[in-house]
Amino acid sequence: MSMKKAIAVLLALMMVLAAFAGCASQSGGNQSQVNPDGEKPVSSSNQQDNEDKSNDEVYTAYVMAIGDAKTEDCREVADYISSLTEDKIGVKVELTRGVTQEQLNLALTSGEKLDLFAAVPWYIPLSSMASTGQVVALDDLLQNQGKETYEAISKDDWNCVTIGGSIYGVPMNKDKAQNKNFQMRKSYVEELGIDYEAIKTLDDLEAVLKEVKEKLPEVYPVGSASGSIGLPLPYDDLADSFGVIENVFEDDTTVVNLFETESYKEMVTRMYRWNQEGLIMPDATSNTSSLEQLLGAGTIFGGFVHSKPGAVLQASREAGTDLVQCQIVEPFSTTAMVAAPWCIASNSENPEKAMALLNMMYTDADVSNAFIYGIEGKHYKYVDKETNAVDYVDGITTANTGYSVLGWSWPNQQVGAIWNGDDADIWQQLNDFNTNARKSPAKGFAWNNANVLNEVTACQNVVSKYKNGLECGVLEPEETLAAMNKELKDAGLDTIIQEKQSQLDAWLANQ
Repeated sequence: MSMKKAIAVLLALMMVLAAFAGCASQSGGNQSQVNPDGEKPVSSSNQQDNEDKSNDEVYTAYVMAIGDAKTEDCREVADYISSLTEDKIGVKVELTRGVTQEQLNLALTSGEKLDLFAAVPWYIPLSSMASTGQVVALDDLLQNQGKETYEAISKDDWNCVTIGGSIYGVPMNKDKAQNKNFQMRKSYVEELGIDYEAIKTLDDLEAVLKEVKEKLPEVYPVGSASGSIGLPLPYDDLADSFGVIENVFEDDTTVVNLFETESYKEMVTRMYRWNQEGLIMPDATSNTSSLEQLLGAGTIFGGFVHSKPGAVLQASREAGTDLVQCQIVEPFSTTAMVAAPWCIASNSENPEKAMALLNMMYTDADVSNAFIYGIEGKHYKYVDKETNAVDYVDGITTANTGYSVLGWSWPNQQVGAIWNGDDADIWQQLNDFNTNARKSPAKGFAWNNANVLNEVTACQNVVSKYKNGLECGVLEPEETLAAMNKELKDAGLDTIIQEKQSQLDAWLANQ
């Protein structure tokens, strides 16, 4: 072989060897090759580490809540909360308040980015959101990113947000029982010399309302709250009022049509008579103002409310005037009163980060205070550090604040401050109230409407036509109830009640 050919063969051999070496390094073997810049290439284990670290990148969680607040104030509050959460859990916050039912529905159905929201049951029942896949099952998330929250909540309360064996929300730590009261403007009560504590029944109340109409002719005796009266009846709505336990103070667990019960008929008949006698504001069904707004303006004498310890002070703050109240129905507790949870939307791009934030909202006092009260020095101030009492800063009231206080609507108001004027032991009072209230015989039962979604939708359409008109005394009850109940049966209410009774019986059998 000539020297030229020998060199050519040698060069070819070197190229082949180089090619094999290159393949070996790219195959991810156990070799520790060194790159020309002196750094080791990324091994398969290092690549996994990098993927894990990508989960630690800062995530922006979108939060929707109820309660009035200005956009700019929400932005400032969110920025402040982000300064607390970014380093600890890698989450920044964007916050929207004043969310309506329509806005929430749109966000859940349109695929709009949404992570956490307050699922107040009068917007959308939890069972409906779980059945339609709009919210995330939280069982694994609670064990991993939300263990502190999971351990802080009782098994009974978790049962109230469990649908089909999975947890779908974190119950708000608020009043989990309610009594039905009539709330009144204190100045009118004092002007007429009314002994409001002596009012125990609707007959007692009716006599007072007639006195108000006679002596304060410019004031409507009874007002509505955004088009609804809120009848003081002791029924368990079993999530949606399509099939109820008529009286929680009895042990009967028969599911019945609320709108066929004697108690409902008697109540709406009374409301119709009150309306005819001028005891109810004439535009009750079309009124868009809250009860507190009407009481603050002096337009009405009072209205029916669901109440709890501290509720009068809270309502007085919102009304901007002192209020008092009398009890019509004693405290009782149902699943729905607990099942007002915070949920993670199926739209969430990172449910793990959303749960980490929800866990801080429930367990971290600073984060909770910021969501509830806003920014210290701008929205609120401490008036007594020892008792942990806060109030609006000077010059700010409920009427002009950019960030309203609605403590019960957040995950855990009891982890942080109390409002100035509340008793120092208000949280203990609330816990005692929850504990001592009469429990519905169906409390803990969580209705799953997945098998009757079409019937539920059809019944909702029927009820929306009649309910407020009946309960505000605008519609004559005899003929209206007959028409309403016929339409409900045609819409499938009997099918809903049969399914609900079957699920309730199965649940009771396991208790």
